[in-house]
Amino acid sequence: MRRLPQRPDIDQLRRQARELQRRSKPLTLAAAQLALAHDYGFPSWARLRTEVERRRSIPRPEVRTWQGMRDWSAELLEKRTGRNVEAWNQLIGRRRFPNQSAMRTWLTAEGVTGYGQMLLVWERFGYPDFMTAGANDLIGRQYADRAHLRPILDATLAALPGITQVAVVQARKTYVSLVSKRRTFAVIQATTKKRVDLGLRLRDQRPGARLKSGKSVGNGSMTVSLPLSSPTDLDDEALGWLKRAYDENA
Repeated sequence: MRRLPQRPDIDQLRRQARELQRRSKPLTLAAAQLALAHDYGFPSWARLRTEVERRRSIPRPEVRTWQGMRDWSAELLEKRTGRNVEAWNQLIGRRRFPNQSAMRTWLTAEGVTGYGQMLLVWERFGYPDFMTAGANDLIGRQYADRAHLRPILDATLAALPGITQVAVVQARKTYVSLVSKRRTFAVIQATTKKRVDLGLRLRDQRPGARLKSGKSVGNGSMTVSLPLSSPTDLDDEALGWLKRAYDENA
């Protein structure tokens, strides 16, 4: 039985039905559409079309630009510390930090960690190039010499609406982060020209079987990773792990 994509195209399905009709003369188009629907596990072409429309109506996850990421980090900083970016910049401006490490140490002592700390360091020392590049540009660079792996990324992003309605996609220099309201719960990284690694932040999950160590994926915060060589590797088991990662970090 075929598996219907998370975001199917009804025109493509119609072309598949016409091709089936052409190869199976004297099959009628209606009969070919019914056979195709059965192949995808639906009792009728109408039911298949209804499911296509339902999946197409689910909003795609937001691909956050660098400005959106900055605004989100700024909101998180103010919520956690009671001070906005401007107030923190004023405090920082009264001190001299010889390097980023010294500033990070001071911020940690002040209770500023994570995305808020990263934002303030960038405010002081300058934003890296990858932050000011567009999301599509960054993703394009990641797959420039491995375009055959891009469908794996696309399939993973297409699966997100079926897992959560609040995930945000953040493109970085060498990987793509999937972020809940709380923190990054997964990372998609084209690690080699033959493999994409889906990094997952899973509590109490040790590497084993399909799951490998996640230390080399993303920024090192992923506990395990799932190697993917084609979109078909993103099966029900893989999607189950992705949903679990979101649920544990939502």
